[in-house]
Amino acid sequence: MCYLLLMGSCLQQAGHTQRIQGYENNGSCVCAVNSTTWAFPAVKYETVTQMLHGCEGLLLKLQTQTVMTNRVVPNMLATLENITARLQPFQYLNTHGLYNALHLRQLSEELQELQQITSAAHRDRPGAETQRLNTELQKVQEDVDKMYKDNVFNLESVRERLRLLNNRVQTCRTIPEDYRSSCSHRIMRNISAPLITKVSPFGKSYTSGGWGRDTSFEGEERYWIQPLVNSHKYGNIIRYYKSFEDFMADRNYRDESIAPSHTHSDAVQGPGTLLYNGVVYYQCYTTAELCSFNLQTKKNQRVKLPEAGVNNKFPYCYYNCHDWTDIDLAADSDGLYVMYATEGNHGNMVVSRVDRENFNVTHTWKTRLFKRSVTNTFMVCGVLYATRYVDQYREEVFYAFDTTTGMEDNTLSLPLEKVSPAVANLHYNPTDMKLYMYNDAYLLAFQAFF
Repeated sequence: MCYLLLMGSCLQQAGHTQRIQGYENNGSCVCAVNSTTWAFPAVKYETVTQMLHGCEGLLLKLQTQTVMTNRVVPNMLATLENITARLQPFQYLNTHGLYNALHLRQLSEELQELQQITSAAHRDRPGAETQRLNTELQKVQEDVDKMYKDNVFNLESVRERLRLLNNRVQTCRTIPEDYRSSCSHRIMRNISAPLITKVSPFGKSYTSGGWGRDTSFEGEERYWIQPLVNSHKYGNIIRYYKSFEDFMADRNYRDESIAPSHTHSDAVQGPGTLLYNGVVYYQCYTTAELCSFNLQTKKNQRVKLPEAGVNNKFPYCYYNCHDWTDIDLAADSDGLYVMYATEGNHGNMVVSRVDRENFNVTHTWKTRLFKRSVTNTFMVCGVLYATRYVDQYREEVFYAFDTTTGMEDNTLSLPLEKVSPAVANLHYNPTDMKLYMYNDAYLLAFQAFF
């Protein structure tokens, strides 16, 4: 018997000797040895090599993606921060009811209040329209009662019905059935190029304020300018001229103090000022109140605007917001109006009519026009018009709300020229049928056509 001793780490995992039994043949020891025991694993090596190359490719791809991610993530974070900052002014919409159903009890209270107003309107001015309104309100009351019973709510649609009915009720309280507008046509058809272009006599640094002609068919001709100071927010001076010639030549004017200082409680806040028959109307300092100052008697009055958003809660915006424009004033042949927005109307425009004699709010219409989506508004013959930004030198009148009919039209496209981007004050004067614009310290006037 002969034995062959083979040693090697490639034969045994533990590195031990392998003993193989053989036999003698012609003086030689012959044995059968299985060489595969220690053969080089070429196939496995190649497989592992391919896997290694694959891992290297994946690693390189991952490294490339990591580098690209490091480049893109800062831009994504900056975009997210920008979007977050832009959405922040609208955060109240998420917490005050735009995307949440209204409380049913609140809805019932609004309905009861509207029924009381309708009943009073029917007593004062009975007619077919008030009778129809009573019938429709009764139907709404039945729907609300059904909500209580079935516990199935569709409050937003009911709220919209109440808004439309409220506008019709306000019209019934104001306008008789045989009403005819003093305008030949109810909707404005065109606006001229600027007829007047003049830099504010206070200087180009006074970029916010108001100007125009006294809205009065009986009083003397007055042209006025009311500039804002202190970050273009407050004011306490109004300058007026007794003729157009004096205004253009900046002579023979009078500076009247509306309040002792621009931080006084009777001072002006925002550029929504208007002069109507010798009385200055404006937003009171920091409050949701409308103030008046009589140029002759030197007396101030004020009236509250319930729920009106102030202090840049609902300014005019479109692309860029114009600060401190929460409350705006307008006058036409039918009276004095104040425009603002409320949380209850989801930040949409609200128009209230003001009784100048008793100085109180008599009627209120609610629109579906989001106030932050427009650059300015004005009233003509009981119709609210809204403008939006086109470019640095153009605005567009795109929207109208008729307080007589309660109808809205957002298909208008009336061009309105300007000489600078921001419009602080825009209002219509029925005395001369002109629009007056305070445009970054430029004073512009336009002719309106119907």
